[in-house]
Amino acid sequence: MANALSAQFSRRYSVDTVIRGDLSGSLQGHGVTVLFGPSGCGKTTVLRCLAGLEMPQAGYIRLGTETWFDSGQGVNLTPQQRGVGLVFQDYALFPHLSVTGNIAYGLPAAGRRRRVSEMLQRFDLGAVAHQRPAQLSGGQQQRVALARALVGQPSLLLLDEPFSALDAALRDRLRGELRDYLAGCDIPVLLVTHDRNEAIALGDELIVMSGGTVRQSGPVLNVFNRPADAEVARIVQVENLLPGSVVDVTDELATVEVGGTRLVAVAPGQVGKDVVVCVRGEEVILQRDDSIASSVRNRLHARVVSLRPGSPLTRVELDAGFPLFAYVTQPACDELALRPGLALTVLIKAPAIHLVARD
Repeated sequence: MANALSAQFSRRYSVDTVIRGDLSGSLQGHGVTVLFGPSGCGKTTVLRCLAGLEMPQAGYIRLGTETWFDSGQGVNLTPQQRGVGLVFQDYALFPHLSVTGNIAYGLPAAGRRRRVSEMLQRFDLGAVAHQRPAQLSGGQQQRVALARALVGQPSLLLLDEPFSALDAALRDRLRGELRDYLAGCDIPVLLVTHDRNEAIALGDELIVMSGGTVRQSGPVLNVFNRPADAEVARIVQVENLLPGSVVDVTDELATVEVGGTRLVAVAPGQVGKDVVVCVRGEEVILQRDDSIASSVRNRLHARVVSLRPGSPLTRVELDAGFPLFAYVTQPACDELALRPGLALTVLIKAPAIHLVARD
């Protein structure tokens, strides 16, 4: 693909601290790729190396047929030569310039007025075109930063935690708006975040980093629902990570013992006897009546330990002979009359149980 990104590089800070960026094949000609992982894992370093703000010691970075960096050939294009659009965590708007001035900054005179006008209309900023950043809301500042990043028609858009400066309520509202804006960009987008909800809401592809290295990449929901190993499962915040032992595999179904209880799961391709049983909280089904017929293979008796209300889901801690967490809606909580000490039947479908090798 003409503007697909291919990159394999390393940035060393010390003997013990090396960031390795392996993004080959992850960023195609369009769509949003999310670089996901805990704070300090190297996400921002990868983004800065792609932008040309930091130089790796080894490897290469290419967009389509253009080489931006190659340690072997001595190539290292400047940020201006790469033509990358970059939105920082704090937006980095010029406080002394108006919205129009911020968007127009750095543009050549030819076509400047037309391009700025297009951005003002696209991001619905016409009414505040002459205001300065301090007079804008957080959402408006974000749109100005996006408009400034896109006005120069970049070949790649990089977003570094674009919601970190906003409160929770505003983040929730702006995610949908940002997704709509990005859908209209016919360029690859790389978004850095450690927020699971942002990754799911905004991403097409997901790259998981830990300890300076890429651990897994693929379509967002595939990675979240089928982590490659226990470390990735922890990073993508699988609620239930239970040590277990495979006792039997028959007809592509694995029987796994967890805390004295046997569960049936879809058998993985290659995994040993000692496994980690991964179950997302949304996949744990609760019911009051044990007599209700169901095709679900795993039926457990459990007791409610605690409830933690949230929006939109309530976290239910259970004792099923081992600790188990479920996420249910508030209406479901009310219908089940959930309370600490309540006895329940827990249902978990076999395909909802994902097995990975134990560390």
